[in-house]
Amino acid sequence: MTTDTRPAVGSPGYATSSPELERWLARHIAEGFGAESLVLSMLRSGYDAVFARTAVATAMGHRPAASSATPATPAVTRATVASPAKRPSAPEVQVLFSLQAPAIRLYHQLLSDAECDALIDLARGRLARSPVVNPDTGDENLIDARTSMGAMFQVGEHALLQRIEARIAAVTGVPADHGEGLQILNYKPGGEYQPHFDFFNPKRPGEARQLRVGGQRIATLVIYLNTPPAGGATAFPRIGLEVEPVKGNAVYFSYRLPDGTLDERTLHAGLPVQSGEKWIATKWLREHPYRAVV
Repeated sequence: MTTDTRPAVGSPGYATSSPELERWLARHIAEGFGAESLVLSMLRSGYDAVFARTAVATAMGHRPAASSATPATPAVTRATVASPAKRPSAPEVQVLFSLQAPAIRLYHQLLSDAECDALIDLARGRLARSPVVNPDTGDENLIDARTSMGAMFQVGEHALLQRIEARIAAVTGVPADHGEGLQILNYKPGGEYQPHFDFFNPKRPGEARQLRVGGQRIATLVIYLNTPPAGGATAFPRIGLEVEPVKGNAVYFSYRLPDGTLDERTLHAGLPVQSGEKWIATKWLREHPYRAVV
């Protein structure tokens, strides 16, 4: 959500309702904003956490505000999401397919064409060779297995990013502050990312360092910002699945199993681009609120 959608408030820990707050909650619930997005906006405005969740639950008809960072795998094929770009009605995002094990969903048109183009424009002036975390040192190194150019953004850095981050939180059920900053990647012809896991191995010292700033990664969302003429699919080789890149679509996969172990069936790759280029936006989601590595 952009800053003008936050409720006005005084000092931190504020825990008093008001007609202004009630109107703000009613308006944003009508526009399709989820409970967690509303709670997060209230916390950022200085409200007490318990009061914020109670106020949102009351405004939503006593439905509890979500408190778990574990993504849910829905049984239905449509999910209502908040989309300030298309006010006043909140659109439905169709789920083209949903797998239970491993948990993988493909969303149809999570972003509009205009939003995809705007993300690409934001990234063009910031592109640099995409690094990979060294499992032994925790440093970011360049390796031949990953040939993309990338641009990293901070959470909420731009109004467009705030809007998209709120939408991602709505469809995944993971609070926006549990997400790493959006990463925009560009692959030229032949560009690829060979099979890899997105979660960290706590037995490797470099990767264990990453766990101190938000805990383990629990899920990934890859948004396709264009449709390459050929190639560039997202492949899951251990289950024989390939997801074709289609502009505006997004593939979500969770790698935390109910017992807390990590699902190695989520090994995945960005297959080589055969012609044209591929643009994607990647969002990694953590089990706890995230802050950048220092």
